[in-house]
Amino acid sequence: MTRVVEGVLTIVKGLRPKERRELVKGLLGAGLLTEDEQDLLVIERRRKGRTRPLEAFVADMRNKGRLRGAGWWS
Repeated sequence: MTRVVEGVLTIVKGLRPKERRELVKGLLGAGLLTEDEQDLLVIERRRKGRTRPLEAFVADMRNKGRLRGAGWWS
């Protein structure tokens, strides 16, 4: 890790949560994050969120008419 990156990380760690969110919004708005980096942000944010079994998700999608046909989940 370069000294510049270490310095930026130190600054970011010192930001309040609201300031950190504003920073991320600015990075996203300016198109400075790749799609993979954006995906990592979403994964990290949802890591401790609610989950449900795949079978329940598939059943829900079928009930809503958003999923048809057979697949490996059938």
